[in-house]
Amino acid sequence: MLNRQPNSGTVYLNGERIDQLAPFEVVNVGLGRTFQVTRSFRRMTVLEKLFMPALAKDVAAHKAKVMKKALDVLEFLTMWHLRNEYAQALSGGQQKLLELGRLLMLDPDVIILDEPFAGVHPKLMEIIYGYIRRVNEEGKAIILISHQMDSIFTLCKRLLVLNYGDLIADGTPDEVKHDPVVIDAYLGTDEDDEENSES
Repeated sequence: MLNRQPNSGTVYLNGERIDQLAPFEVVNVGLGRTFQVTRSFRRMTVLEKLFMPALAKDVAAHKAKVMKKALDVLEFLTMWHLRNEYAQALSGGQQKLLELGRLLMLDPDVIILDEPFAGVHPKLMEIIYGYIRRVNEEGKAIILISHQMDSIFTLCKRLLVLNYGDLIADGTPDEVKHDPVVIDAYLGTDEDDEENSES
């Protein structure tokens, strides 16, 4: 079994240390996340999948209240028409939306999105951009982990760039975009593009 404990350092959220907490305890202090690869109970409906996180967080929650919240989340994500569909019938992009909806059911203060645009159709990607902006405007802090450069430069106010685990840049999108270390590690130059086209 993998050791999921950090090797070093500490993590605090709202003044409380959380790196030693179990995952369900981390959720209860206000941190939620999605995963790069969506894992779903394929034989559950969209509505049932929204129910699960809320009931897991609060087993005593009133089902009618949870149902109303789930329907509100589906309406927010414009997935109302899919509420009775099985997860296995959803496209990759719709599954990413459903993951976001499951997070919203937990109502976390901080949301970590791990590669939310991987395998998502460009049109649906634009829709997800809009939902992320709206959630952020409602007061949720969002940490976006992505190799999709357009999403990073479009959505983020501050960028931290890692290269093989080392922090190589920290700044605004414009600062990072023009940082020579980042260009060398990730973005390349016009000269690189010309060399590649000639070879």
